[in-house]
Order: sequence, then C-alpha cells, then structure tokens
Amino acid sequence: MGSESASFSPFEERIDAVGKRHPQMPRVLVIRARLLYEVLRLFSENVEQFYSGHGVSASAWTALVMLHSMPQDRANPSLLSTQLAQSRTHMTRIADELVGKGLVRRELDPSDRRRVELVLTAEGKQLIRRVLPATWKHFDTMLGCFDNEEGQVLETLLRKLHAVLSSTRQGSTDTRGSAR
Repeated sequence: MGSESASFSPFEERIDAVGKRHPQMPRVLVIRARLLYEVLRLFSENVEQFYSGHGVSASAWTALVMLHSMPQDRANPSLLSTQLAQSRTHMTRIADELVGKGLVRRELDPSDRRRVELVLTAEGKQLIRRVLPATWKHFDTMLGCFDNEEGQVLETLLRKLHAVLSSTRQGSTDTRGSAR
C-alpha cells in the first residue's frame, strides 16, 4: 500500500471541494465522520486479515471467544446473536462455519430438547488457547501507538460515541451530549 492510499489527504481534498460548492457544510463534522469511517474500515480489514491467517473469520472468532466465556463453553445461538449484535441468519452462517471446521458442535439443550446449543470442541478450545496471546499482541501492534493516557481518552471517547449511536439506533433523536 503506497503512501497515497494510506493517506487521508485525498478525502480531505474532496471534502473541501464539496465544501466550496456547499459553504454551509459543517466541514469539521464531515471530516470527523469520514475519518472515523476510514479508521474503522482499516481496523476491520486488519482484524479480518489477522483472523483469516488463523483459519477463521473475525465474526467466527468473536463467537468462539463468547462461547468460551459462557458456563461450560456452551450457549444458544439466539443468545449469541443478540450478544454479538448479529442477525440470526448471520449467526447461523457463523455456526455453520465453526461446525464445519470442527471448532464447535451442535447439541440439544439438556433442559429443553427443542432447543439447540453450540458447544466448543477440544479443537475450538485449542484454537482459543493458541490464538488468544497472538490476538493480544496484534491488538498491541494496532493500538500501541497510544500511551496509557491517550488510550484512556480514546476509550472514553469511543464509549461516549457508542452510547450515542446505540441510543440513536433505538429510536432516540437527541444525540447531543451535555458538553460538546
């Protein structure tokens, strides 16, 4: 990837060109939104590439770790879809991927035989033990550019944005915090 494609400058130039045609454009907000979108895209691509190198998608990895966090390494796919903010259809695709790779198996729920649960297999547990430390190192590579104070500020700002976007998604229209 060349410096031109890694730079945000081309976006800024195009945004400024639009701003000349539309002087009322809130440039700062547009820059922040586009920059955030671009950072999220790059971050997502990076994470997806990392996990594909370990034989799973990022969504499948997240589901594996979520299962690993559950009592007895098992959970109902509906619960997972809710906690992972995935549609049930997408959760089925993730489960199919994990079952196909032998990382989880489907079992009848012992308390309600009409329900199915996903259960980590020995292979799934082994993958988690192997990839978790590499994941932490990879996250440090991506986010280690922030010192502790900057990291805390970033986390605070991301949590604030998460809260605003979550409330907007649930139908609230007031997205302005008390301080701006």
